Amino acid sequence: MSWKKLREYILHISLVLFALGVYLAITGGYWVLYDTGFIGKEVNLENLTKWAGAWNYWFLGLGVILIIVGGWYTFDTLRKRRKFEEYINSESKREFVNNLRELEEITYKLGEKYEKILDEKKKKWRVK
Repeated sequence: MSWKKLREYILHISLVLFALGVYLAITGGYWVLYDTGFIGKEVNLENLTKWAGAWNYWFLGLGVILIIVGGWYTFDTLRKRRKFEEYINSESKREFVNNLRELEEITYKLGEKYEKILDEKKKKWRVK
């Protein structure tokens, strides 16, 4: 699958990364805290972490990284979508043309669906 196709699913991918990061951070964090004696035994979490053993230190670190990366891409994609909607729904041709360069950059990052919407709007306003 090409990058062009993956851009359409970046929100879904980033949400999965964020959720995986939360899972790894919680289970790894529990294990590290239990192993060091800061908290007591929790049966439900123990079953989730027992199989990994000392790898839970790595899972905790990886979980924190995935939370940061997945959270950033989720936030960034939602922000770009909001900005795209704001620009594309402009009632003024002048405002649309002034924001066209930024709109094109946003649509490149969001994928084909948004590129088609932009092309339709360009045809409506008769802009190249």
